[in-house]
Amino acid sequence: MRPLLLLDFDGPLNPHRAVGVPPGYERHEIVEGARTWRVLLNPLHGVELNALADSFELVWASSWEHGANRLLGPLLGLPELPTILWPDRTPVRRGSWKAPYVADWVGDRPFAWVDDEVGETERTRFPGAHQLIHPVDARVGLTAADFGTLRAWASGKSFAHKAFPGDS
Repeated sequence: MRPLLLLDFDGPLNPHRAVGVPPGYERHEIVEGARTWRVLLNPLHGVELNALADSFELVWASSWEHGANRLLGPLLGLPELPTILWPDRTPVRRGSWKAPYVADWVGDRPFAWVDDEVGETERTRFPGAHQLIHPVDARVGLTAADFGTLRAWASGKSFAHKAFPGDS
């Protein structure tokens, strides 16, 4: 059984805190009903993620929930993916509000989680070699180095854990 790759959208795939349009990204407007969202997408991310599907089961772990499949996946060339739902989005004092739902959803399965809002609290909550908690800078999005880390982790090769924001 392949490990799970939990994908947040805003931050890793849409560098929503970027100043301007980062290299490789394109502006998109997503319209659904009366709502319009402006996002930045890098078409190479879809290529990289589809390649990672040989090593991982890709899963949306985004506040877009089912909207990720309906609105975002097609823009990246991704197939429909399983989606973690968030019944309660109440902010928590420490760590990610998503963590309890991720814990329930993944159970005993090995997983990698890419998100701009994960930190040491999540790495501590999910100890062991069966997980990779991987922070992504929301000003930059996923990089070639991030994809390299995911490939290395999935293949059991050694790699350096990425520092969390605020780590020295």
